[in-house]
Amino acid sequence: MCEYYFDEDRAVAYKINSPVTSYLNDEKDQKPKAILVQANVKITNYRKEKIRRILSEVYPVDKYDLESAKKSFTSTMIYNLVKSARKISQDEYNQIKAQVER
Repeated sequence: MCEYYFDEDRAVAYKINSPVTSYLNDEKDQKPKAILVQANVKITNYRKEKIRRILSEVYPVDKYDLESAKKSFTSTMIYNLVKSARKISQDEYNQIKAQVER
């Protein structure tokens, strides 16, 4: 599932895939030592530039479980990316995308 945002000041549309979590295991004993949270982000602007990036962050397994790591990632990394943008629907995103691709 994706979330869509539009920043009017920057004239930028964001498509952000849901964050995905996974354990990073220790090579020696195969025990989880950290949690990796990542999300694919597509940024489109009116200069017909498209940027695709993977945002990721590593969280210690002794302080976070998978859900709390995902919540922390969403409230920090993703929030900082889209804090000046407003949430839009997929239809609005597709309209912006169509305008840019003309």
